[in-house]
Amino acid sequence: MDVIIVSPNLDPSVSLGGVSAVSSFIVNNNKDCNYIHFELGKRDSEPGGLKRFLGLWNSLNAWKSLLRSYPNAVIHYNFPLSPGAIIRDFFFMKVARKLRRKMVVHVHGGVYMNSSHIPFVLYKVLKHIFHWDVPFIVLSEHEKEVISLRFSPQNVYSLPNCVELSDNISKTENTQALTIGYLGRITEAKGMKELLEACKVLLTKGILFKLKIAGVEDKEESYINAFKNHLGNCFEYDGIISGNTKKEFLNSLDVFILPSYFEGLPVSLLESMSYGAVPVVTPVGSIPEVVKDGINGLLIKVHDIESIVNAIIRLQEQNSLRTQLSEAARLTIEEQFNPKEYIQKLNTIYQLA
Repeated sequence: MDVIIVSPNLDPSVSLGGVSAVSSFIVNNNKDCNYIHFELGKRDSEPGGLKRFLGLWNSLNAWKSLLRSYPNAVIHYNFPLSPGAIIRDFFFMKVARKLRRKMVVHVHGGVYMNSSHIPFVLYKVLKHIFHWDVPFIVLSEHEKEVISLRFSPQNVYSLPNCVELSDNISKTENTQALTIGYLGRITEAKGMKELLEACKVLLTKGILFKLKIAGVEDKEESYINAFKNHLGNCFEYDGIISGNTKKEFLNSLDVFILPSYFEGLPVSLLESMSYGAVPVVTPVGSIPEVVKDGINGLLIKVHDIESIVNAIIRLQEQNSLRTQLSEAARLTIEEQFNPKEYIQKLNTIYQLA
C-alpha cells in the first residue's frame, strides 16, 4: 500500500517535535506500507514572515503535483490543533477532499485540544473538518471523548503514541545528586519559567541535582541563558540530539521533568520512561492516562513552582521510591506501548479510509 504521510521534516536535527518523531517511528516500523513523505511544517531554523508565506504557496502547488503522481495512495495527514496549523492544514486537506482521496487525519494535541475557549473562526474550521467522513486518529480515550463531545465526528480511533523499547539501560544507584532532564522545545508553554524558579529554590535548600536540557529554543526566548546564569555547574545544555547521543542522554536521567501547560501525548515522555527515568509531569492532555501519581511517576500542578520542588526533594530523599517508580515507568512502556500492536492497529485504520 502506498501512503503519503504529511508531517514536518523527519530529521530531528532539522525539526524537533512530537509530530516528526511519531511520523519517523511509523515510517521506520511499518514495513507493510510504502511511505512517501510530504514535508509540511516549519523547520527549526526557518524564518517566518513573507518568506514563510511564499514557501507555503509553493508547498501547496507541490502537494497538488504529488497527489497527481500517486493517485491511489492513502493520505496520512498529521494535524496538530494549534492556531497556524489549523488554517494551513485546512487548505491542504481540502485539496485532497476535492480530489476524493482516501485520507486518515492523525490529530496531535495542541493548544485547542483541551482549551475551554476556541476562537470563533478556528472553531468553525474545526467543526467543518471533523464532519468529514474520514477516520480520525487521536492519542487517547480522553482525547476521543473531548473531540466527540465538541465536534461529533463519525469515526474516531484512539491510538496512543508509541516508541521503540531500548535494550541497553545501565542505571547506576545514585544517592547524591539527581540528574533531571528535559527533552523538547524550550519555550514558555513547556513550563520553563516554573522549572527555572523551582531549580533556584532547590539550590537555596541545598538539594543536590543536575539539570540537563536538550532541544531547540524559540528565538524570542532566553531560557537557556537564564538557566546557565542562575544554575552554573548544576546546568547542562546538550542542544539538538539524535541517534546514540539521544540514547545516552535518556540513559543518564534519573528524572524526566515536563511542567507543560498543555500536551497531547509527548513522545519524549514515553522515550524517557522506556529508559527508566521517573516522570515528573503535569496532568495535561493524555498524560494522566500514562502516568499514575505515586505508581509510575509523580504528577505536579500546572504553573506551580512548589509542587516541582516538593517532587524533586521527595525523589532525592527517598531512594527506594525512586527505584520503584523507575521500574514501574519502564514496565508501563513494555506492557502498554507495543510497536507491533501499534502498527497493526494503524494498518487497520488505513483500510477504513
